[in-house]
Amino acid sequence: PNNKRKRVGKIKGKEKAHPYSRKARQISRAMNKESQIARAKEERAKVAMAHGQKQVWFRDRINEEDLLEQKSWTTEQLAKLVDEYLQRNNEEVEEIEAGRKGRALAPKDALFLQVVETEKKESKLGGIEVPDLTSAFMVKTLRSWDGDVNSLSTIKLINCKPSDQLQQKQRDVGTGASTKTAEEAIAQATGMVVG
Repeated sequence: PNNKRKRVGKIKGKEKAHPYSRKARQISRAMNKESQIARAKEERAKVAMAHGQKQVWFRDRINEEDLLEQKSWTTEQLAKLVDEYLQRNNEEVEEIEAGRKGRALAPKDALFLQVVETEKKESKLGGIEVPDLTSAFMVKTLRSWDGDVNSLSTIKLINCKPSDQLQQKQRDVGTGASTKTAEEAIAQATGMVVG
């Protein structure tokens, strides 16, 4: 019905409600709704923070002295930048693994290692979303970005794979490995000659 109260603050007489009354169920429903909204808001904030940290890393990296003059990147250069991004935690990972020596990991360290491993797997499987540095306009936009999570939508993202996968793809194209006929592919997969 139209008279449902969605927020606990809007419900009148909640102090006098009997525990098994309709009013108590209404209060309970409103409280559940508020906690559900708060959880969803927290989850969105976590995702936005993770995306924001990635964009901040790329912004800081392209603003370093050795790359300050560069207006845009080629796909190969961008792939190398992605490699740098994926290897940014290698020292910390080695430090954590060296400090263990037969002991179980602290939950914080285990979570950190899991995040790093997941990030590397995702990049190998489908690539990683990074700012579009192949466009001079996007490079300028990223350099002038103030780090506000709410303005992340102004930065265009593209899917980029690490440089080793990019080189493998170029080798396949160069050798003609990807231009097999259907018969050749079937023959290679099954070991039987078609035709």
